[in-house]
Amino acid sequence: MIFRKTITKREKKIRARKKLSIMLILVSLIVINLVLVYKAFLEKPKPIINPLSGNQVSSTEAFKLKLKENNISFTSINTENDLNYLIKLKDGGEVIIDSGKSIDEQFSSLQLILSQLKIEGRALTRLDFRYEKPIITFTE
Repeated sequence: MIFRKTITKREKKIRARKKLSIMLILVSLIVINLVLVYKAFLEKPKPIINPLSGNQVSSTEAFKLKLKENNISFTSINTENDLNYLIKLKDGGEVIIDSGKSIDEQFSSLQLILSQLKIEGRALTRLDFRYEKPIITFTE
């Protein structure tokens, strides 16, 4: 005769909880392993940008292209200590471009201001975009 121990409801609940906890642990380990494998092997790394690379366009070259696109004649572009750009125009004026603001908006404003001054027959000495509203200094 084989005697079997009868299992109570409480013991059944305990066994079910143990099975559930073991299953949850296994599933979480599988998910963690999948994430680690994805990160290690399947995800493409971000490209490293070399500041000395020859195939990149410098910001001054980009400025030169934008100035040429907007038909603004200039003699030089220099970077100042505070990372702003000083553009010397052919007619003798200077323009300070703020690198922290939208460059396209500043160039479109520059083109508009220069065309308006040309219509009025005035020559500017300095145009400064570092402030909220551009500051224009005229020659007298």
